[in-house]
Amino acid sequence: MLMTLAVTASLVLSGTPSAAEPVSFRGATIQVPSSWKVKKTDWGALHVLTGGCGRRAMECRGFWLLGPSGIKHASENNPFRVDQPYHPSSGVMPCTHDKRYYSSPMPAKPSVSGLRQVGSGHKAYYRQWKVTCHTERGRPTKISYPQRIWYLPSSKILVVDEWDTPGLGAMLRRASWR
Repeated sequence: MLMTLAVTASLVLSGTPSAAEPVSFRGATIQVPSSWKVKKTDWGALHVLTGGCGRRAMECRGFWLLGPSGIKHASENNPFRVDQPYHPSSGVMPCTHDKRYYSSPMPAKPSVSGLRQVGSGHKAYYRQWKVTCHTERGRPTKISYPQRIWYLPSSKILVVDEWDTPGLGAMLRRASWR
């Protein structure tokens, strides 16, 4: 059974109220700042764009809201596992922050692990992984980024943030469920 998730997005970035717009996702309603853009994929996910697109970045700043299809193919084309980073490809993936490099190999252990509140009465499995970008020959570069994941298995929602989106954790903590 899915519940509706309403996330209040005021105070997210600037500390002052901002206009928010509702976004529907699998029966959930999320309020995002009006400056953010939401793109729907043909496989049922939403990419919430929170900032610009760097010339070298593999994808634009933002985070993903994934449902059953994204969860089913989240670990090298296998179902998401809470003990592994989000890595949907069965091959080597370009580095999110700089497509000249690769995010393989992925880290073996999370740097942060636990449960995080997502609104009253709901907890998500939370993991943070330090992903280091590598050269084509497998040498680590100085480029790294945190991959943050909130997983709500009963709601079949997976939140993946590779840009350390300011205020996202607080926004999820303040979520309300209907």
